[in-house]
Amino acid sequence: MSKKQGSIPVWCKSEEWCALKSTSKILGHKWVPVITYHIHDNEEIRFSEIKKEVGGITNKTLSNNLDRMEEQGIINRNVEDDKPVKITYDLTEFGEKLIPLVEEMISWGQDNLREGNKDEAWVK
Repeated sequence: MSKKQGSIPVWCKSEEWCALKSTSKILGHKWVPVITYHIHDNEEIRFSEIKKEVGGITNKTLSNNLDRMEEQGIINRNVEDDKPVKITYDLTEFGEKLIPLVEEMISWGQDNLREGNKDEAWVK
């Protein structure tokens, strides 16, 4: 378990904005909500499967995000010593707690965004 997992600095526990800022540090990365969603949806999933599910992400970007998510205590990296070695990812208990937020982001997007250029979000 990561030391950082779910912690808020003592100096700002009573400040609402601090919890928001801390949560934004986790979910504010472009790919984290999408990766979290697909790992949750597949329970245990391999790197190549995550890449396929997410789409449009480079190996390096996915690898960097998975490393950071593991460090933050969002995911587990499971290594099976078979030949070849099998590495899978699943959400930690802490990571599972992000799912309602990710689902709310999906719901908000479905309600408030309209179709447009694939790289842009358009507000209705």
